[in-house]
Amino acid sequence: MASRSSYDTAARAYADGVRALLTPTLSAVERAAPAPASTDALTAQATALARRSAALREATTADLAAADWAERARASTRLLAQAVTDLQISAYLLQVAQGESTERTVRSAEADFFSFDIEETLAILTEDDAAAATRAAVLPPDLPAARGQLSGLVTATLNSIEGRAAKTGQTAVSGLLVLGVGQVAQAAGIVGLDIAQALGVADKVTKLYALVRDYALSAYNALVALLGPAVAQSAAQQVLAWVNDVAAGEQFRTLLTQLYGTKQTAELLATLVSESQADLSKFVIAIQDVDGLNTGFRQQLDLVDKLLRGFRLVGGAAAVAIPQAAVLLAAAYIAITGYAVLAGADYVDAERVKLLNRVPGVRQVVEQALN
Repeated sequence: MASRSSYDTAARAYADGVRALLTPTLSAVERAAPAPASTDALTAQATALARRSAALREATTADLAAADWAERARASTRLLAQAVTDLQISAYLLQVAQGESTERTVRSAEADFFSFDIEETLAILTEDDAAAATRAAVLPPDLPAARGQLSGLVTATLNSIEGRAAKTGQTAVSGLLVLGVGQVAQAAGIVGLDIAQALGVADKVTKLYALVRDYALSAYNALVALLGPAVAQSAAQQVLAWVNDVAAGEQFRTLLTQLYGTKQTAELLATLVSESQADLSKFVIAIQDVDGLNTGFRQQLDLVDKLLRGFRLVGGAAAVAIPQAAVLLAAAYIAITGYAVLAGADYVDAERVKLLNRVPGVRQVVEQALN
């Protein structure tokens, strides 16, 4: 586990470098591509920032093994936030490398990816985001109200987590189907491995294009770090099977309903809530913890959805300069699908899937509070 001071130092250095590189920042709707003082200066600046990015990813990855589950959850969210930021840097460098005019505003796909303030993700990394604090649940006045509130919250949270994971997984798998079976199979074989050498840069392109590739790879490597190389490889093979299922007409939500067993979990916890002899304070703890899980998972999947849009933009636009851009795009979609599904399983405590086991999920926090 990284020391608090070493993480804070790395996060601040990275955030300062990002702000310097991306000034002026994007507006909420559209942005004209900024004009750096010179390509050489921009290249040197981006190269130096890449070293800060690697240092921060290393510090954050170490926190995935922290003893405190809340710290592990924060590390997961931070890795996703850094991946989104690195991917935005990649997209920005791609704009510059393609020699776009400073008067030109971004097309709809780019505007969609650039529609959020970079400070949102930097605040997650530097813990300056007051809005990131878990919102306070409305607490019940008495025990009967607590039973009803907790029962409803458990069902809603289980359904919400399953629904978000299914929506993200369906989107990513649909993207894989567009790329084609050959690209997907090739990418699945290298997920969890070092794929940097496979992603060459075409002859006669600038160092800037190499940096476009490197920052996209950094975002991808953060996804692999979230899963761990061994789990990423295992998940990749399962994603291949899901691609075939979806191609045959199966809905991803149906696959997750079977995998997560949320209906059975909801029924089990409904019985526990109705029969528990715990006092009101224990019910309050359970309500707050379940609400926190719902909020935390939603924040992570919001970042994952930004990654889907960002990889689609960079992977498509950089295809001419990066020979294997489609393979990177497919590998990223596979890793995103794997993380969305496995993190969802972790947050609901799915009996059939325990590969991450990074947080006590809905079932665990309710059982621990009320038993």
